[in-house]
Amino acid sequence: MEIQITLPADKKNTQKWNKYNLAKTNEKRMFYELLDELCKLIPEPRKRNGRPPIPTRDMVFMTALKLYNNFSSRKIWSDLKFAERSGYIQKAPHFNRLSDFLNSEGTYDLLQKLLTLTAMPLKNLENHYSIDASGFGGYQNERWMNVKYHNRGTFSKFLKGHIAIGTKTNVICSCEVTSAAVADVTAAPLILENLSKNFQPKEVSGDKAYSAHRILQIIEKMDAEPFVPFRITTNPSKKSPEVWIRLFKYFKENEEEFNQHYHKRSNVETTFYMVKSRLGEFLRSKRHTSQKNELMMKFICHNICCLIQEVYENEIHVNFKNQLQAFINLDRKDFSVKANCEK
Repeated sequence: MEIQITLPADKKNTQKWNKYNLAKTNEKRMFYELLDELCKLIPEPRKRNGRPPIPTRDMVFMTALKLYNNFSSRKIWSDLKFAERSGYIQKAPHFNRLSDFLNSEGTYDLLQKLLTLTAMPLKNLENHYSIDASGFGGYQNERWMNVKYHNRGTFSKFLKGHIAIGTKTNVICSCEVTSAAVADVTAAPLILENLSKNFQPKEVSGDKAYSAHRILQIIEKMDAEPFVPFRITTNPSKKSPEVWIRLFKYFKENEEEFNQHYHKRSNVETTFYMVKSRLGEFLRSKRHTSQKNELMMKFICHNICCLIQEVYENEIHVNFKNQLQAFINLDRKDFSVKANCEK
């Protein structure tokens, strides 16, 4: 069965600078508003005896505000007082409480669900998705590209963010944070599974690392077309699955047409650049659990910024309550988090 693709007509891509300027000049105000709406979806656990805990929604709001401003917990305290006066949080706690929240094991699952919710308002704008991974670490004297290709001995100081993004808006739709030693192809099945639950991809692109039989079969089961290039030394065999042989033939015989779809993958590199340049390439946390949660929160902040841009560019309406209802197999109880956040 041949792949039938209809190529779009050439169209000059021009930036609407007036809308871009509006998005950027109103970004911080709207970041507060959208983040507040998102946090209101988080139900609080039942009250117990003793000192009342800091509300989980307040902890998420304050942690996101800290990472959006790329400040330390001490430097962000005056912003927390402003949020308190504005009614976004009940009370600004001691700055160490932010570290306690990031160091909680239960925080990761909560943030992962919130990440999906921040991407869902843009699902109607996307049909082509791309997957890739990049490193983030707390070792500020060594950059990820140098560690990856030259000094692999410092791998233990880095984490890897595996993401699937919409190539039009650069929004992160699915994410897993692992140690740097985890291969891209190892994390890909879980990324694709999470992507297929809440989005309807028609095309999925990735680099040569994702040309494994299993990955292409998973993409095919999602009713999507994979666009993954092959190494020069690659040759099909009798044991190769049908989807792998079909894509290999299409890749060899229609290289120019293939590349027009595959090179949308460049947008995932752009997404990593956006996150690292805006929110910082390095992680301030020192513990592994805290670093995982910090990186996931960075991705949530990035998604909110993407939402703000599309509010002006495409006039979308963001309503997280409606998206929560559409969140497949989601139980509000899953939003609970056990964090050591005592006042």
